[in-house]
Amino acid sequence: MGLSDADRIDSRHVPPSATASAIRGRQILERLFNLAYIENASAVADSLITEFGSIGAVLHADSRTAGSNPARAILSLVREAMLVSSKDEMLDRIYLSKAADVIEYLVVAMARLPVEEVRVLFLDSKNRLISDEVVSRGTISEAPIYPREILKRALALDATALILAHNHPSGDPSPSEGDIDATRRLLKAAQELELTVHDHIIVGSEGWISLRDWVMFQ
Repeated sequence: MGLSDADRIDSRHVPPSATASAIRGRQILERLFNLAYIENASAVADSLITEFGSIGAVLHADSRTAGSNPARAILSLVREAMLVSSKDEMLDRIYLSKAADVIEYLVVAMARLPVEEVRVLFLDSKNRLISDEVVSRGTISEAPIYPREILKRALALDATALILAHNHPSGDPSPSEGDIDATRRLLKAAQELELTVHDHIIVGSEGWISLRDWVMFQ
């Protein structure tokens, strides 16, 4: 399942021009707001892109701050639909052990969250998804990774493997020393329990990274 498999893709992906993306995002938002009969659709779209920088960041803005804003409420529903659709597709395909399918889902689910979030995909012996769970949330710069709790949960689910993932709200997916150290501790503890850690993936608005290039996995 890891990115060192036969279907490995580049361990870091960098998206196209942010300027071009912002312009296209503004156009999409304006069309959406016009269809939803939002007043001053163009100005609302401009305001959101200016505030958040891109349509992806707009969609992943914390919905709890939207209040009664109809435009933000619509975007919250759009994001929810994207996650449901992406997860359904991943559930259908993950057993094929294609890294690209997992990356696609994680980017949609986590890349533009306003705070760090740690997510674990628990898998069975055939790499089929048993459970997809957020195991901790933190701040804009840090979220705790607790190997003991993750492995305890894996055993409770009768999982034989897992994929760890978290996001960097800064946008830069480059791993910190803390990320690398936590991964090594998880790998060591998992090995003693005969559980496989396929990968630790970090996602951000600037791309994603597999820690297989920094840490020796099984």
